[in-house]
Amino acid sequence: MALIGFHSLMDAALPTLWDEDYLKKIELEDGTTFDVIAREAQNALTALNAEILTMPGYSQLFSVQDDPEVEYRVGVGNAFEVATEYSAPDPTRGKTTGHMLPIKPYDMALGWTMMSLRKARRAKLEADIAQMVVAGRALYQKALLTRFFTSTANSVGSTSSDVPFADGGSADANYVPPESPGGETFLYTHEHFLDTSDTGITSNSLDNTALSVAVEHLEEHGYQGEYMAIVSRADIGSWAAVDGFKPPTWRGVNYQQSAVERAQFGDISQYFGAVETDYGMVNLWATPRVPTMNYGVVPLGLSELERPLRMRIAPRIGFGINLVPGNWINAPALMVVAYAEFGVGVGNRVGGVCVDHGASTWAAPTIS
Repeated sequence: MALIGFHSLMDAALPTLWDEDYLKKIELEDGTTFDVIAREAQNALTALNAEILTMPGYSQLFSVQDDPEVEYRVGVGNAFEVATEYSAPDPTRGKTTGHMLPIKPYDMALGWTMMSLRKARRAKLEADIAQMVVAGRALYQKALLTRFFTSTANSVGSTSSDVPFADGGSADANYVPPESPGGETFLYTHEHFLDTSDTGITSNSLDNTALSVAVEHLEEHGYQGEYMAIVSRADIGSWAAVDGFKPPTWRGVNYQQSAVERAQFGDISQYFGAVETDYGMVNLWATPRVPTMNYGVVPLGLSELERPLRMRIAPRIGFGINLVPGNWINAPALMVVAYAEFGVGVGNRVGGVCVDHGASTWAAPTIS
């Protein structure tokens, strides 16, 4: 029978025996094969590996090595003698000590049946890869912050340890910080973990006095210039109320002759402000992984060998997270397995200071 007239929206209705839900599934199928998803997963991990080396805040904390040990000078150096005509000077030598760096294997898998992979929607496959990237980023961030804020030594092998920053001789009584460029000397009891039992650290109150005490623990070792404080994101408001706080100079804002002193950063997305202390300017970097009333301070501009932490990697594995080749499960099930092998230890035992305003005895905060 012939129909006369224009098509209208009423004519867009599906035939009665068509299943709309089933048609939508067919329409959204991506037809992705295993080799495609594996390649995309590796590309995402490669980008993550590059990101780890440049993460704001974190990248200033560590350098990378594949050697299992760290060795460094300790104690007070020798002095020059007045030269005489007929005698040779006494030979001198430096003294060193050292510790081991930890290393552990980590892995994670994504899996599909062959049929589900071919019928999967692109958004679901991208979500699978994205959650692996998020987990990998968290793995490295937590490892770095956990070692930074931990005051105890961890066993490495049967007789050695991965030690913390200067801790008053608890981990290694042989460690005596070397004499500073300015001539200041130290004892093995020197400590870089501060709590409310230390002079200037007030209970549950962030202030300029405590921050100056922390910075002084770095400045006295010859680290002069700018510093960075690793603070809790929950404490941003409290830091903004600290004496000497300087908000950042935001791009695109004409401040004219504002009475408010502002800090200028090369990358203002990294810091939310700065505090002027007795020993220098401290840039404030906030992370939700550090709990309230805890913070750490490090010097900025250090060479790789001077940075507070050292990340050990396996020589045959390399840096970062990568897919491991292999037929993990035979069809019809398929998996990609990501693998990393690394550990984080202290590289410079006077390169960081930790402060806890919530306890009279230092306790490592829980890194989330």
